[in-house]
Amino acid sequence: MTFPTAARLPLLLALLALLPAAQLGAATRAGLDVVHEVRNRIAAGDCGAAVERLKSGLKWGYPEVVLLAGSMYEHGICVKASWDTALTFYVQAHEGGAPEAAERIAAGFADPARGPDAAAALWWNLRGRAGAGAEACAVSPQAATDPDRFVEELRTWHPSKLAICNYLVGVISTISAEMRYPGHAEVLGLGGEVSLRFLPGVPRIDLKMGGSAVYVPYGVVKGDSLPSRPLAPLAPLTGSFEHSMHALVNYALRRYPQPAGIPVDAQAGVQFLFKRE
Repeated sequence: MTFPTAARLPLLLALLALLPAAQLGAATRAGLDVVHEVRNRIAAGDCGAAVERLKSGLKWGYPEVVLLAGSMYEHGICVKASWDTALTFYVQAHEGGAPEAAERIAAGFADPARGPDAAAALWWNLRGRAGAGAEACAVSPQAATDPDRFVEELRTWHPSKLAICNYLVGVISTISAEMRYPGHAEVLGLGGEVSLRFLPGVPRIDLKMGGSAVYVPYGVVKGDSLPSRPLAPLAPLTGSFEHSMHALVNYALRRYPQPAGIPVDAQAGVQFLFKRE
């Protein structure tokens, strides 16, 4: 069994904590219960029990559990890290109805540690909820549904455009794949809209909550470090969401090196609507 280092564990647990979606229906409650049990055993440092519970949950084919298995193998949490194994689980989760699995696949293929494979990253990005994220990276409707046409169209792009779009997809997909409203929001009946604005030329990520007209910076990269900043409350009772988002945004910005040639005023945006069903 393997376990992440003490430095990485808080972030990885924060990402895993975002897995159970408050808006999922009762049909997946059993799967979410398994995810909760596995996560608690990981937090307690009991990798053996976590893996055993994961295996028993996988037998039922719950997409939430399959998605969790992919995340554990991708990040090496209590198992030996393996992108190939993670990819198998992510594809299975996507086919089982977990749309965020496509975003995790896109983020993984965009990662410089794995190439990157920009064509695969952009293809899977189109299968996720965030879509292209930027008009400059759009392909024709015909190419968007035909793998062969998709690859041929990308071959006409300048390498710098492909690198920039891979960067956009990587950052946005990393965040989109983990977007979950915190559990207490379900209990309190909270919901609303979260708008994400990515300024890749800075680079910086801003968030806007609900009906607010103001974007709040959640991360700015300068060199190899992200300066710490105090949390600015965006709405009542969303503290855990804000803390999770800070960790997630910082992770996404550090994960992908910024390519040259991005205009400072370039933007990409995604909106997420959280509602209680």
